[in-house]
Amino acid sequence: MIRERFNTIFSSVHKWELVYWWILRCAMIYALFDTIFSGSSYTASNPPIQIFANLVGMFAYEIIVFLFPKKSRLQFFSPRFQNITALGFFLGSFGGAYLNLYYILPMYDKILHALGTAEAVYIGYEYTCATQLKLKKTCPAQIAVLCAFGFGFILSSAWELFEFTYDQFFGGDAQHWNLQAALDTVGGDIQRIFQMIPIKDPELFSKRFPLMDTMADIIMNFVGGVVMYVILRFVPYRHRGKGDINRMIEEEAAATADAPAAATV
Repeated sequence: MIRERFNTIFSSVHKWELVYWWILRCAMIYALFDTIFSGSSYTASNPPIQIFANLVGMFAYEIIVFLFPKKSRLQFFSPRFQNITALGFFLGSFGGAYLNLYYILPMYDKILHALGTAEAVYIGYEYTCATQLKLKKTCPAQIAVLCAFGFGFILSSAWELFEFTYDQFFGGDAQHWNLQAALDTVGGDIQRIFQMIPIKDPELFSKRFPLMDTMADIIMNFVGGVVMYVILRFVPYRHRGKGDINRMIEEEAAATADAPAAATV
């Protein structure tokens, strides 16, 4: 059973992908241990559990293969999805939090919002394809990609709802409603706070700071989602070539239909 699952992984994943995954994972493992034992400021503001959770997320494909039943639609995911999700976890936890790039690079958070929604649309496409394979139903690539587009925006909206809930009920500052806290992180220099939607009046900016931050996130979510939609619209990789799932479903259906006839003869 376990050997069969390992064979599934090694037969479906390219060697360069395994190397790529483990380079990112090793960097995260280093960050986790350094955070635990160094007593850094990062540990105080963002506990190691955050890095650990993201590290676990970087094993999503292996978790699916080993822990989910064979009939689960997740088993129909292509391992290619982890090339993007692993990078997303790495950039958010290792780059953003561990290396503090959220404050060193003013646009870093907004770029990750765009990449996050692009990743969500990509995962939506994989989920739609997995659903097709599980139900054995063909679907035009255009419709599959459109479903993925909606899926991505559902996830990006869910993230904004999480930020609001976290701030409202648990005293967080994910939406940066606390201007003073933001100023403290950049040494009191308001010019170092990224203003994607610039406001000339500093007083008005101070009053609308939380709204500006959230709207900038939503704008970047939109940009990332649209870019990935366009990419998949032109390159629906699971609906073309040797891996065309529609062709696979049709061939399987034809073989099943021919089997009783052959048995009768």
